[in-house]
Amino acid sequence: MRVDRDARQRGFSRLAGLGWAMTALVYPAWYWWQARLERLSASEANHLLQSAAQVHRLASVVNVRCPLCDAEIVNVLAVTASGALAIRPLAHCPRCDFRLDACRHCQHFIPAEDGISGQKDFTYGRCKLYRASQPVREAFPNVAARLEAMGYETMNAPKRIVDSYVPLDECTGFALDGARLKVSRIPWLNRQRVALIRLRSNQPPVSR
Repeated sequence: MRVDRDARQRGFSRLAGLGWAMTALVYPAWYWWQARLERLSASEANHLLQSAAQVHRLASVVNVRCPLCDAEIVNVLAVTASGALAIRPLAHCPRCDFRLDACRHCQHFIPAEDGISGQKDFTYGRCKLYRASQPVREAFPNVAARLEAMGYETMNAPKRIVDSYVPLDECTGFALDGARLKVSRIPWLNRQRVALIRLRSNQPPVSR
């Protein structure tokens, strides 16, 4: 009933309102965070954007708080044409220089593994996108003896990442992995956030 009443107030037809009400029984977010947002007035949209950001102690839905020093990092998040969350280039904390576009948050990063527990260690690793010629004992230690017996001394292998907080100098292929960003304790990265960022991009600037 609530969805149907709100949909009618937003200009949806009686049939469309009933359809959204039925859909909301199973997928309530489809109406509240998709169809409804497209029908909000400019003032309603701005109020929603401000109140949602304030809940997370932010000035805007595109900002985040640094997990190391708690400073607010402004104008960081964006949404791609496909609807995926993205990070603007060179996004870093103004206080402690924590990088959000660092290797540890990238889809191409291969975390190291603890030789005993097998758990992933995100502090260092390798890059799937960039490769370099390396001694086989460094690049493939588990099979180095066999490769050397075959005559290989060096091989082209994923480039080493010594410090995953610092991106490679030549990197232009950063691709955000949202789950890995959460490992760094960056909260509130979900479909609601994506919907709000998309809503913000469609709003005219607020006059002051």
